[in-house]
Order: sequence, then C-alpha cells, then structure tokens
Amino acid sequence: MKFGVFVHPSRPKVPAAKIIDRIKSGGISYSRKDADIAIVVGGDGTFGYYGRTLSVPLLFVGVKQSGLIGSRARLAEIDYSYLISALRDIENGRYSVKRKRMLSAGLNDRCVNVLTDVYVERGEFAGCLRYETRARSSDCKTLRFTDYAIGNGVVISTSFGAGGYFSYPDRFLPASNKRISLADFDDDRIGICHIIPIYLVRKGRYKARETHNFRHTVPANSQIQVKLLRDARARLYGTTLQAKGVPVRLGDIVKVTSSKMFAKIIKLN
Repeated sequence: MKFGVFVHPSRPKVPAAKIIDRIKSGGISYSRKDADIAIVVGGDGTFGYYGRTLSVPLLFVGVKQSGLIGSRARLAEIDYSYLISALRDIENGRYSVKRKRMLSAGLNDRCVNVLTDVYVERGEFAGCLRYETRARSSDCKTLRFTDYAIGNGVVISTSFGAGGYFSYPDRFLPASNKRISLADFDDDRIGICHIIPIYLVRKGRYKARETHNFRHTVPANSQIQVKLLRDARARLYGTTLQAKGVPVRLGDIVKVTSSKMFAKIIKLN
C-alpha cells in the first residue's frame, strides 16, 4: 500500500517534504504519482479542496496550532502527531472507507463538485446582505420555501461538512446541550444555515412569516438558489482553493444541488 501527501500549495500547515520524510522514516511506502491513499494535512479548506479533486480514499490530518484562533481542523480524522500510528493501522486493515455525497455548486452556469460546504458571505468592508434563498424540488416544479434575509450570508453544507461552518450555532449552546450536535444529518439531506441573520422571513407555498429557524435541512435532490436582492460586496466561497472567493453581484444566481460524485473518506477503527 502506497501513500501520497497533499498540503495547501501556498500555505501548508506542515511542509510536504517534512511529512514525506516522516512517513519514510517510519518504514511506510510513499508514492508521488500512483498513491493508493491520500494523506491530506491541513485545515478544513484544504480538506474540502482535495476532497473534490482526488479520487482515491482520503485520510484527513489536522495540525494543532498554538494561540486562541489557530486552525481548528474540525473535519480531521486524526491529529498530525498520531500520523505514523494511523498509517500502520491502515496498513493492517484497521479502517473503513465511507462514501460521502458531494454538492454541485457554483455561480450562474459554472459549477464544481464540493465535498464540504459553500457559502455566500459579505466581503471586505461590506454591510449586511439582503438576499433570498430558494429551495425547489428536483424537477424545479414545486417550491419548498423561499427565505428572505438580512444578515451576513448563508452556508450550504453536505453532511460531511456539517461539522465545520454549518455547526457554528452549536458553539453557543450551554455545555449540557452539546452532547448531541444539532448539525448532524445524513447524506440524503443538504444543510442550509443563515449566518447571524438580523431579519429572516420564510415564505412557503401560501404565506410568509418571520422565523427564528435559521438552520435546517432539505432533501438532497433539492435545487437551491441564492441571489442578492440589493447590490453588495458579496462573495461565494468554497468553489476555489484561493481564500478570496468569487464576487457575487446583483443578478447573479448561486446554484447548489447534490452531485453524482462521492468522496471516499477514511475512518479509523
């Protein structure tokens, strides 16, 4: 069994050469081109990027960072300090591979596969966004609901990515309520979470009403669209590796639905 090493190309948490030296010193096989398993070392953004660009099974490895606001790597399977023991477990068959559904997401008619999440959020020096989020049935004939919001934006997440940005409201719960994450949902759903909305109205098929339910899920075959209702400095994040995102302007439509593609995620026994 041969392992490949993948890190952020410009901001690696650990240099690739250092990781390669470490696994070689542990007597573990490394391959640059034809790896059986990809070792992805970094944070959630790096996991998401390689999750949609690699077809081999993926082991997500987080890196502890000092400081109060260092990388959290919430979607990591293991910490970097346990890398060698984890690879030996894999060599000995003490692991499983979980297939995780991806999203097809993008701006207007340009879409990519996404493993974790995408989000429309206000950009640099922007005020609150005024936007709508519309969910329709798979054939687009039935409107499930439309949310009209004033806030920082909206996150749309896969079940695998739900432990990242989508789970932010859980972190404000009392400790006694954190035993079961409200963000957990299965692969047959897509998560939608508004980011700190100051005003939110949901319109169903017949009427509209103000709501405090700013996080929910919809069936995986739903067709989701997000568009601005007023021009603003909004950006779409999660469809590119670069951190600046893609500008979203008045008249643009962000489209999200389930992809036909699945990622292969390694879970250790």
